[in-house]
Amino acid sequence: MIAAPAAAQFDFTGPAPTRNFQPIQLIFLNLPFESALTLQPGEVGFPISTAEINEIATTQGSIESVLKFESNRTVFGVRYGLLEGWEAGLDLPFISRYGGFLDPLIDAVESAFNSTNSERDLFPQNSFGGFSVMRGNTVLFQASEENFQPGDLVLSVKRSLRLPPQWPRLALRGAIKLPSGDAGAVLGSGEPDFGAGIAADYQALSRLMLYFNFDVVYPVGPITDGSLTLNPFVDESFAAHLAITRGLSAMLHQATYTSPFHTGTRLLDGTVVELGLGLNYAFGEKVGVQLLGIENMTGVEQSADFTLLLSLAVRPWAQPTSLPGLDQGPAPPMPPEPTVPEPEPLPTP
Repeated sequence: MIAAPAAAQFDFTGPAPTRNFQPIQLIFLNLPFESALTLQPGEVGFPISTAEINEIATTQGSIESVLKFESNRTVFGVRYGLLEGWEAGLDLPFISRYGGFLDPLIDAVESAFNSTNSERDLFPQNSFGGFSVMRGNTVLFQASEENFQPGDLVLSVKRSLRLPPQWPRLALRGAIKLPSGDAGAVLGSGEPDFGAGIAADYQALSRLMLYFNFDVVYPVGPITDGSLTLNPFVDESFAAHLAITRGLSAMLHQATYTSPFHTGTRLLDGTVVELGLGLNYAFGEKVGVQLLGIENMTGVEQSADFTLLLSLAVRPWAQPTSLPGLDQGPAPPMPPEPTVPEPEPLPTP
């Protein structure tokens, strides 16, 4: 009898590390969207991501604002497997602000779908039109162009849970944001933030991976010259990755973010709902790369207008025996070696 071929294996790198990319919300802790998988003890990973964020919003009334620019947020991280099921992490973002390059692309897409934003006609394309938020004569946020300046450092820990194999993979995680960014330049809040949440993965089909994160963040306030007090806020993220080939998969992401502000204006207080589409490619166990476009489904004030995210996950010392793919979970047990029966002793004459 000929044995049936083994089921096809597909490599998934986990969800793209999305978060709330609205420029003002960048000063707060958001736990990046990630898998429940943890590194093996002693192994090291290097997640790197860069997000190009296009923002345009103008408001009048109790709070007057002008936000017209692009931000780039590039994060360099490291992950380390502490013990079995335990992983520690460190992330340092660098933020730039300038005129950008996405305006013509966004204008063309909005024109094709007959959903143009009239505020875009107020400024030249790819220009830094301003970053100012005022309440009366009080400056809440005001900043100029920046060139690759450090933001707030984030320390994190993740603990995977031991569950039956047929259950979704689950992990608990927590993070602390340290106020290392310049609050005056809107590169940080000037205060620490604390967050905790859960991560879940489920392989619904051999070609389909599902991911879910839910987090609660407690931001410390008040902040800015306006003494803005802050509320806890929540983030929810869901993603479905469909494998096309062993290493290539298509990604659908959805996220909802609430805000810590309570000023009565959509610019600061509004809840954000976003959808993203992209591609993921895994180069075996050691490298995975992702490209994701994120479009806001809510008003232009409370959300980044459009975000383009490129993510790279590097695990140079990953071993196929312990990590069979960037997000395939524990290696399957090896079948036992066949045993050869010992010959019976010959009868003695």
